[in-house]
Amino acid sequence: MLKGRGPEIESLIWLVRTDPVRGGVLLLSGDPGIGKTALLRAAESAAVAGRRRVLSIVGVEAEAMFPFPGLHPWFRPVLNPCARLSETQRDALLGAFGLATQSRPDPFLIALAALELITVIADEEPVVILADDVQWLDPESHETLTFIARRITPDLPIVIIAAARIGHTGPLIDADFPNLVVKSVDDDAAEQILRAHAPHLTDTERRRVHREALGNPLALRELPAVVRRSPGQRSPSLTDRLERAFAGRIVELPPPTRDAVLIATIDPVGKLTEILAATSVLRGAAVSADVLEPAESAGLLCVTEGRAEFRHPLIRSGILQSESMIRRQAAHGALAEVLTSQPYRQTWHQAQSIIGPDDAVADRLEANATIALARGAVMAAINDLERSAQLSSSSGSRGHRLLLAAEHAFDLGRADIVTDLLAAATRTELSEHDTARLEWLREIFNDGVPGDAVRVFELCDVALRSAAGHDADLALNLLLGASLRCWWADTGPAARTRVITVTRGLTACEDDPRYLAILAVAEPVLCARTVIDSLGKFDPAGIADGDALRLLTMAAHAVGDEPTAADFLAGAEEILRHQGRLGLLSQVLSMAVMVNLTLGNLDRASAAAEEGIRLAVETGQPIWRTGTTACESVHQALRGHAEQALELAAEAELAASRGQLNDLLSCVQLARGIAWLSAGRDRDAYLALRRAFDPADASYHQRERFGALMFLADAAVRAGHRTDATQILTRLEPVARTTPTPILGVHLRYARAVLAEDDDAEDLYLLALCQDLSRWPLAKAKTELAYGSWLRRMGRADHARTLLRRSQEDLDRIGALAWADDARAESRANGDEAVWATPDSVDVRQRRQNVADLVAKGLTESDIAQVLCVAPATVDLYRRYSTGS
Repeated sequence: MLKGRGPEIESLIWLVRTDPVRGGVLLLSGDPGIGKTALLRAAESAAVAGRRRVLSIVGVEAEAMFPFPGLHPWFRPVLNPCARLSETQRDALLGAFGLATQSRPDPFLIALAALELITVIADEEPVVILADDVQWLDPESHETLTFIARRITPDLPIVIIAAARIGHTGPLIDADFPNLVVKSVDDDAAEQILRAHAPHLTDTERRRVHREALGNPLALRELPAVVRRSPGQRSPSLTDRLERAFAGRIVELPPPTRDAVLIATIDPVGKLTEILAATSVLRGAAVSADVLEPAESAGLLCVTEGRAEFRHPLIRSGILQSESMIRRQAAHGALAEVLTSQPYRQTWHQAQSIIGPDDAVADRLEANATIALARGAVMAAINDLERSAQLSSSSGSRGHRLLLAAEHAFDLGRADIVTDLLAAATRTELSEHDTARLEWLREIFNDGVPGDAVRVFELCDVALRSAAGHDADLALNLLLGASLRCWWADTGPAARTRVITVTRGLTACEDDPRYLAILAVAEPVLCARTVIDSLGKFDPAGIADGDALRLLTMAAHAVGDEPTAADFLAGAEEILRHQGRLGLLSQVLSMAVMVNLTLGNLDRASAAAEEGIRLAVETGQPIWRTGTTACESVHQALRGHAEQALELAAEAELAASRGQLNDLLSCVQLARGIAWLSAGRDRDAYLALRRAFDPADASYHQRERFGALMFLADAAVRAGHRTDATQILTRLEPVARTTPTPILGVHLRYARAVLAEDDDAEDLYLLALCQDLSRWPLAKAKTELAYGSWLRRMGRADHARTLLRRSQEDLDRIGALAWADDARAESRANGDEAVWATPDSVDVRQRRQNVADLVAKGLTESDIAQVLCVAPATVDLYRRYSTGS
């Protein structure tokens, strides 16, 4: 029985023994020695008794530099079900453990494979994953565990219980999972523990131990010996006192045992044969298997099944602090001598055994990085390259290796590491080519720097030098970074022209998707014709490169060819998801939201937004998270959820305003305009949408404004700003003659008809509807609604009926609730009683109930409209439907 832990054990038993099984995640956090490991053992006993499959993982601080050391023992007992995974996932997972040849799997593909394997096992029997000391897990294992934890749902029979020290950070620790803080035991439990482990203490000694242990179970067991050895000494913190308690024991050990314990401390594998062999090298004389017996008797470690394991992580840290650097380096050197059959580990220990430059070891460390990358262990590769740079005698070699490490850190989305590595690289003597790579790496985390035309010119100059040096690949990367600056924020026409000029000089790269993306993103209006013509040469079904499809999607979306963008999107999403390239997938999903919203595929947009925001957070891409949030605000506005739309718009605006990101601020105004329209606040809607067309406003964007034109026309008519809106159309007519961008054509034809005088309106409506709008269902339904409404006002009820009914059905199917309600209201005004009834959807049922509740409370129609953020006409419609009138 664990003393004083009844409530904690009860919670753990409930979690692992619930019947039926429910998935869940729980974090145990607390100070060192507080009893987290003991509670995990109690959970394990309960899980085994409940016929759960238990998988255990333990973080070891010394292992963090190696590829997937935490994950390997966790999955070793359950690799047989790997045969049921897809070939790609199976190769990635086995490759992470060095059990298969794999060409650099994406870390997220490994995580996907691990999740799939655990799910396969859970289909046969419930799984309980116990993770101890997660703060010491290697980064790859920690990320994988967090990836799995984020995807556990109540209906998935997988439970994760993880223990971590308070004061540490990490993906799982920082995630918003339920946290059970393990606190000190009460006085009664503390006294029971103390009497059980130190019954011979005097009253004075007992009081001192109580005072210093503070209810920490490990301290209650270990401090009595310290109190007796040093009655007048006290370390500044409880952790220090415990570490010194363990370190004090090692000085009392025989010298051979002390050497063996030091070897075990720096060797995270803990294999007894390795420890004995390295100890023999360190001492210069052979040692036998009983050399560790004094350490076992002292309670420092135990030897079972040919492995030495420390009783507590504080023992390892206490021993390391008690030994000098020279002794630790000598131990690493001894281990390196005996690990001849394991070159990766051998090189790592060699690197820890020296201080000054050693080019031979530096070269082997760079080779280690290649091995780590092949196993998907990117952080291990970064650490190898950084240490390799430290050991390089040449300044140029140091800089080159630091830049390699920075590239890999970028792949992980770690802007903090990239910044530090680049700062170190600038202090070296870089070659001209590495200087160009430095500029690119400086750029890739700064997509949203506003109006920095000078930087765009600098990037173009470096791209020119790279191209002259026969590195067109680097030149395209630099130009793509420059073009993104032109997209996210206004850099001015001169900078945009410079990007286009330099790009067009790379004539040999015209078939590269990056080439098209650069033209489209830098100059979406002037280059639209070139880009659209070139996109027609690519067959989405014939492209197997997910990143190429992503870039082609970007190009199509930038020039407003949303149907073509949708065609590339489908393949990009499928391939990137299959490959586990979640960083790029989050970007594709962000584009998918706006593309599908524009076309009218609201359900698909909703799913993409939910996943895209989550992946942008997980992969460390704040600008894409903000972009997806802005798109989701548009989605909620189209659904008629004005309040949610405005909240999301405010969140996106706050983030986008920091970088003056015109592109995202334009999306914010679009969301606000649609939300205000659905709420009947027409003047507010017009003012919000009007900002996107004002070149002096931060919300102005030369391409994004096209997608707001349809809604601007609606708001102008309702709010009495027809003349002002017509002037905006007049200014856009020359643009439409210059560029064939489809989105502008669709919106412009709608706006012309809506804003026209009655004598001209019908011809313009017919012109808009005679276009092929089969890929633009939202625009088609809104045009039919607007034309049907105009026909009704003209007294042509029979002609209006078909259009209004069809638009209502299409808008209901799309999910554009506010406009579907408008169509119903227009049909009712047209005398068509058959379409009064609203569809039976969750949104509609909730809105009907809300209206009925407020009517019952005696609120007026105007008050209800204000409370629910809907138009008064919508309230009247739902009130009539609810009352059957």
